[in-house]
Amino acid sequence: MKLGEMLVRDGRLTEAQLAGAVAQQQRTGGRFGTVLFEMGYIDLDALTVYLGLELAIPIATGAMLERAKRAAVQLLTPEQAFRYKCVPLIVQHRQLIAAIDEPHDLDTLDALSHLTGYRIIPRVAAEVRIYYYIERFYGIERPARFRALGDTPRGDAPPSASLPAPPLPGLPPVSARPVVAPRPAQPLRYGRAPTPLPVDLAEDLTLEASDMLEEITSDGTAVAETAPVTAPRPEGQPVPEGSTTQRIWVPIPATRAIEAIEAATDRSAIADALLGFATTLFDVAVLFIVRDSFAFGWKAVGDGVDLGRVECALIPLEATSIFQQAVAAPDGVYHGQPTPSAIVSYWYKVLRVTAPSDATIAAVSIRKRAVNLLYGHRVGRPPLAPDELAELTAVSAAAASGYARLIAGAKRKD
Repeated sequence: MKLGEMLVRDGRLTEAQLAGAVAQQQRTGGRFGTVLFEMGYIDLDALTVYLGLELAIPIATGAMLERAKRAAVQLLTPEQAFRYKCVPLIVQHRQLIAAIDEPHDLDTLDALSHLTGYRIIPRVAAEVRIYYYIERFYGIERPARFRALGDTPRGDAPPSASLPAPPLPGLPPVSARPVVAPRPAQPLRYGRAPTPLPVDLAEDLTLEASDMLEEITSDGTAVAETAPVTAPRPEGQPVPEGSTTQRIWVPIPATRAIEAIEAATDRSAIADALLGFATTLFDVAVLFIVRDSFAFGWKAVGDGVDLGRVECALIPLEATSIFQQAVAAPDGVYHGQPTPSAIVSYWYKVLRVTAPSDATIAAVSIRKRAVNLLYGHRVGRPPLAPDELAELTAVSAAAASGYARLIAGAKRKD
């Protein structure tokens, strides 16, 4: 469904406004979303969300662009960033997550990968914001059309209260501990000059859930995931399948999975045990990392599952969906028929399958804050039995305890 059709469907535009915007685009040219913003019909936060839904690509919100990492931004020269309309956001796992104006342009993705040496994980953002942050971080002036917008595209303001209710995906909360923007902000010759935000360097040594989330999901600036594991892994250890990206997991029962989690010395060992157990229950299983009200695809198992697509997947947890229901459930488990929603449709496009009759999602939570989601469904088999659901709940609880143990140990060392 096209952008304008979705906005009319959801009551964001009237038919008359849509016709007027189409006529304006014919006169002035440019992207339709830019025209809508210039006419005052939609704000950039809502536009970004709808672009993500239209393109089936995870989004780069204003808050994400505002927190872009210095090490990522410096991977491109100003000329390269402007040419490809790209703002690098963060380097993780030898991959570069970047906000790109045309995330489906494979030539652009290949060129950026060649220039940076990283695999590119694209996030879609409105071109208005892309140009703004290229100017801010790299000092290259925006085209005249966008200079007229001044400082309004900056993403440091709270999300607009006019955002519609679910099923429209929500936006992440504004960070209470923002990170200074990469490189000194370039002075703008118009509008409000960006003000650097202070960084709170104080360390809270208490085991709060927010600290655990930061430690579990943050990879810092150095690549540390390839460090050798000193402790032996059980049968659930992943085995290469002739590819550097696709893995298989040997099935392990719940008791073995819990033992592996209790012996784990890093988060990847916990994840491996979770997926090893998941293969006993499901034909397709995906493990997500949860951060900033979003679930990011991490690891996957199953015939026909494209790991690259899973790693690009982003699920907003503030939107009504089976993922949100799992997080909100008292036992942290959703089990049943996937209820129709824009998020569910997007998810099965990622997997390239039709929605199954039954799906299961288990949340791994620390102090009521989800840090992982484990999704699974079966193909041609009956739904999970009550004893299987009980085992899934027990293994998820063990994983939460394992994460807490690792964080506690890391803090004691510090």
